[in-house]
Amino acid sequence: MEDQNFKGLDYSFLMEKEVEKIFANLNITLLQGRHIDQSDYTIFSVIQKFEQEWKLFYEKLYKINLVADVFDGSAYYYLDFFENGKGGLSDQSRYRELSETQTIIGLILLDLYYTRYFEERKMISWSEIKDQIMESDHQEAYKRILFGDIRGDYDEKEWSSAENKFRSAIVSFDKLGWVSKHSLQQDELLFEIHPAIHRLAKLYSAELEDFDAFSEMIKSRREQP
Repeated sequence: MEDQNFKGLDYSFLMEKEVEKIFANLNITLLQGRHIDQSDYTIFSVIQKFEQEWKLFYEKLYKINLVADVFDGSAYYYLDFFENGKGGLSDQSRYRELSETQTIIGLILLDLYYTRYFEERKMISWSEIKDQIMESDHQEAYKRILFGDIRGDYDEKEWSSAENKFRSAIVSFDKLGWVSKHSLQQDELLFEIHPAIHRLAKLYSAELEDFDAFSEMIKSRREQP
């Protein structure tokens, strides 16, 4: 790892045996946008032990900020630009854009996290998601986005379509470290939500202040020719 970029800076921590062993995996994982918490224990512990050194490493070599965040008493790390725009869908400058459907699904999961706030593990099944869509305070917004209209019930085909959207989003969120998937194929959808899902609340803080207006905006954009 001897390179001119290292001159005058202390990167000796990279020579530590525990760092050398997982450097490639750690670096690629963070650069791919994953949020690292204790579920990725080996990587998490090495970042935590050399936190300030890693922050300097990413700042100097990549011009990226290693963010150390905490939610619900749990720490997690991720990379972000120093000059980060707001999280609204209108902002095209974000490094990683979520689709409109992924955004809504993520916010539903954030809602579910809060309902399980005092439980150690936030395990969620498809039946619980359906209850959240049909009974939560934001049910009209959820129905508007997932089904296109607001009704008291939906047929099997409509629910199957909605479930497929969730399954696809869970695969993406698993890669980001926001959830851990447990079952996605023939069995009922089952996964665990991690504290890093709170990143959505930070990215979309303005939209969450008036979630109904946000959902109306998405629906209107979809209806435009």
